[in-house]
Amino acid sequence: MTIEKGFFNRMKKLQPIRMLGTGMDLGNLNEYAYEICFLLIQNIFHRELRENHNRTRNDMVFITEKILRDMDLEGSREIVDRIVDGTLWYRDPNRQEAFSTGVFDESTNRKVDYTFRYLKVDREHSHWEQGGSTVYMLTEESQEMIFITREILEEFGFDLEQFYTLQLIKTGNFSKAQNSIDHLVARVRVLINREKEYRRDIIRDPQNIFFDRSIRGKRTEDEIKEQFNEEQQVFQSMLSWKNRFDTLPDDKKREAEVMFENLERARSLHDSLAKHVMENLALELEIRVKYPETFWNISSYSFKKDIWQNHIVKNGLNSIDDLEKVVSPLFSPETDFVYPLEWAWAEQMVRTRRRERQPSDPQIEEGWKFRETDWDLLVELYEEVFSSLIDTGKFSIQQLNAKNGEEKEKWLRQRENIDIFMMFVISEVVLDLEYVGEDERLKLFKVLCEKNPIFRALQGKRILTEIEDTDEGFNWNELYISPYRIYIKE
Repeated sequence: MTIEKGFFNRMKKLQPIRMLGTGMDLGNLNEYAYEICFLLIQNIFHRELRENHNRTRNDMVFITEKILRDMDLEGSREIVDRIVDGTLWYRDPNRQEAFSTGVFDESTNRKVDYTFRYLKVDREHSHWEQGGSTVYMLTEESQEMIFITREILEEFGFDLEQFYTLQLIKTGNFSKAQNSIDHLVARVRVLINREKEYRRDIIRDPQNIFFDRSIRGKRTEDEIKEQFNEEQQVFQSMLSWKNRFDTLPDDKKREAEVMFENLERARSLHDSLAKHVMENLALELEIRVKYPETFWNISSYSFKKDIWQNHIVKNGLNSIDDLEKVVSPLFSPETDFVYPLEWAWAEQMVRTRRRERQPSDPQIEEGWKFRETDWDLLVELYEEVFSSLIDTGKFSIQQLNAKNGEEKEKWLRQRENIDIFMMFVISEVVLDLEYVGEDERLKLFKVLCEKNPIFRALQGKRILTEIEDTDEGFNWNELYISPYRIYIKE
């Protein structure tokens, strides 16, 4: 039996399903890893459809904890973190790598590397420049997993999905029609994001106009306009049934109203997609006509010619150690840091950074030890912060501007004093006296409650952050911080 054409593409669709939940050491929960990861992805999918932006890593932790409760399973915070990180990234979460596997390609008769992710960054809603956390969304591979159990397969296309929805509306099957509309919304969102990425790509390098034909293929502008018009007519046909269900019972009528509201949202998104496509076509035409030189200009800069031959070979080096500095970045397994540090904080797990090493440690010279955090000083400083949360429900970093010189010196005595406030800024947290992990904010909360039981009133409170609408900020000579305010969300 020969291997039929398309085998490689079919296997690529199966690999994300096969690898979901694998490679995690969840102890007694290993047999449930697949179901838990799928439910996590499904929850993020529904939040994305409903335009709910609570799709950060911390949100995934809360979702996973609820999934375990709903399944009557028990798992520690460490297990929950493994589930979330194992869905976001492959192997070591610190490297944040895509999932990778070998897939047999019938055209070359050998296995080729195939990489994918279940979740990717939602750039539109990750407000990094404002100190916001990274928001995630489903990749196309994950969406295919959601769609794979449906009667209409993904590969049948958007137009058939529309007609399928129309038939469900005609027969009054509103629950299935609602699910189908959700899939229409998801597909349109994928296409909109693809157009946005394509626009960024051709602005950065116009040659992508020729190289990336996966966006619209070789269809002409008139063909694309005709397709959008046909799809819009199908939306009109579906919405025309709205007034035909006035005689339904109240419960069915309300179900139909909700469905048609979502259908109107799908049509609006479809209009937005058409706008993005036509704008990109206009941009392509403008680049072709006004800037044709961008297609043949290529970089003539190379390491071999410009750095090695013209500089190192010609002028030499001051020291042999300089050679290592030049060459080592080319072969380093670690990627150079790109984003500002405060953006990267949102991607990191909070870990206790300092511990006192035992004097017997042979790797440490005698008399050397790591500096310990002064928790007494932290408690003294943060009594004011948590008291303000009890009294007013909020605390602004600008309140520290009124401090005198001695109080300023205390706040600047160790970096943890400000770091912990920035941890509140970077990600939300629920205050919990029963927490046994390594989040220093919750450790501080427990120590505060031990010293003064009045702070127990904050148990279970959710702490979020926002930027105040003011030009004033926290500005000491040593550092500057935007006017953040932490507050309790009931």
